[in-house]
Amino acid sequence: MIVDLLIEGFESALLPCSFVVLVPGAAAVIASRQESTSAFVGFFIGLVALSFLRFSDRGGDLSPTIVALLLAAAVILVAIPLVRRLNIVTGAGGLLVGAAAGVLWEPCVAINFADLLNDLPARTPVMGVILLATYIVGVIAPLFGVAAVLYLIPNPSLILARPVMLVVGCGTLALMALATAAGFSDEIIGKLVELSVV
Repeated sequence: MIVDLLIEGFESALLPCSFVVLVPGAAAVIASRQESTSAFVGFFIGLVALSFLRFSDRGGDLSPTIVALLLAAAVILVAIPLVRRLNIVTGAGGLLVGAAAGVLWEPCVAINFADLLNDLPARTPVMGVILLATYIVGVIAPLFGVAAVLYLIPNPSLILARPVMLVVGCGTLALMALATAAGFSDEIIGKLVELSVV
């Protein structure tokens, strides 16, 4: 089942319904520049945690206002290391972005993932988290590449690009926060899910 979930996750990464996860994840990683590893790890933990709570009926349903506040706080935390390298702060920003994405995400559901979602409330938390994390690894596979490229690029060559990366990443997160606070997120996510089904 683990291999099947991973494959379904990879396939799902190509569908519009996964943009709700990939866009904020990429924004956090890009905005964090050389601290992309800590932003990515934080994002992954936040996404798995909130997705597990939601899909296993253990909580995690946050109001749009709280989700918008999570994204707004993440913008601040991800921007702080512009002056100094503070991996823990960037990681916390990534965690908030992942948590927000976990609340907003309406995943594309294939056969094995549908079985997991149906069984998740009855599974032990450890096994449920492992199986869900396996699927999520497939979904966010493109982010591994983005984070790896940013990590491997020599620091001097990123100096001129840093302000642009910060504006693009934080601007994307800020727009998501505004759209969520204004109540547009449900409509946008619904359209992405529709495009994935067609």
